[in-house]
Amino acid sequence: MIERVRTLAFTSNIDVPALRRGVRALLERAEIDRAASLLRAAEPAWAARCALALVDPELDASERAEHLDDCLMDARMASLRGMRALRAAATMASALGFIGAAYQIHWVFNGEHGILGLEAGRVENEGLAKALLSIAIGIATSSFALGSWTVLRKTASDRLVQCHRLVASVEDALGPDQ
Repeated sequence: MIERVRTLAFTSNIDVPALRRGVRALLERAEIDRAASLLRAAEPAWAARCALALVDPELDASERAEHLDDCLMDARMASLRGMRALRAAATMASALGFIGAAYQIHWVFNGEHGILGLEAGRVENEGLAKALLSIAIGIATSSFALGSWTVLRKTASDRLVQCHRLVASVEDALGPDQ
């Protein structure tokens, strides 16, 4: 999860509207090399990497569309990386909490209690307290993982939308002949 947060909050994060205005202004003045330099400086942001595929002087015109598709696919895959595991952890945490509670209840009725059985109600109190704690930890862990998944999924989706907007803006500024 830490890698997800780092990727979405730092690696892929950039002020795309400001970058889009700057690149568009350079392209409207036909300064393609400076636009490429600006996009290269904004890497490793996903949006900059994808838009760079359209203006990179190192690429042939025939390679640009394929490279753009690869960059967009890489951004999409990077946005999805680790999200399934986080969602699975959210599902498993609550289930494991309830399994732990069932184990504690089983211990109350069938376990070896030793000296605890001498005090009336002590075994039941400890078993129920541990069962409730197990459920609480499971639900809290599940809630944290699900909340994190929700926030990270929205952030990843926003990064992809920004990526497509910047690419569309660069394509528009280059015109139909590019």
